[in-house]
Amino acid sequence: MNRFAIYLMLLILFSCEERIGDPLKAIDSDLLIVEAVLTNEKMSHKIKLSHPYQELNGNDMPASGANVVVIEGNKKVYNAVEFPQGSGNYYTDEMTAVFGKQYLLFIQYAGKDFFAVAGSVPVEPMAELQYHKAGGGLYQLQLNDYGESPNYIDYHVSWPGTPECQTKALCEGRLIYYDLKTIDVNSLFKPDKEDFLFPVNSIIIRRKYSVSPDYKTYLRSVLSETEWRGGIFDVQRENVPTDLSNGAVGFFAVSTVLSDTTIITEKP
Repeated sequence: MNRFAIYLMLLILFSCEERIGDPLKAIDSDLLIVEAVLTNEKMSHKIKLSHPYQELNGNDMPASGANVVVIEGNKKVYNAVEFPQGSGNYYTDEMTAVFGKQYLLFIQYAGKDFFAVAGSVPVEPMAELQYHKAGGGLYQLQLNDYGESPNYIDYHVSWPGTPECQTKALCEGRLIYYDLKTIDVNSLFKPDKEDFLFPVNSIIIRRKYSVSPDYKTYLRSVLSETEWRGGIFDVQRENVPTDLSNGAVGFFAVSTVLSDTTIITEKP
């Protein structure tokens, strides 16, 4: 037995734990969290404002009563109205965020001004949807990296009206696949997730988002702190980068989006 093995055994034998009886106390913070992604889809876009959770797995603490506007190219102004009141969810006038223009998000809240500037990059075409049998008459998505540009794809799967959809069951699900074109050991060895299965005749709506360089850095940092954490190659925790001014956190991004719809057919 070598010296390292002996040292490791002694460390385990004589290690101890100290119990801490005092409960952990949350700090009431006025930190503003911004979540906003504009796209080239003609719609009212959602801008979410909130404060940090006060307890583990807590609920959102909405930042209500803010004045929120989006300015396109320093000219056209789109107002964002909170709905419902007190929710911290603000919806812009109907708009389309187009490639080649810069967008300014301006927020007035609690006597402070916050802003961020972003623009979109093009999105590459989507490959044909891939899926395979997973047993028991159910199917599973086959998720692969495609193209050369960073992106993520949001899959919404629903199967109402099928025999597998029981009364009062949700019969839908959502999965997001990130293809950021990075080589991260912690992403390669991230914790396993439960398989996402669905029956034949399910309807899958895909929405592929382009990712700018700054947005890629933000998403990579968030994934390192969330989905990729818990594996054997965890990274040291650190603050997630932001493009917001005046001490706000979160991110404001503009993405180009492609979408399509597929009905799952039976495979031999």
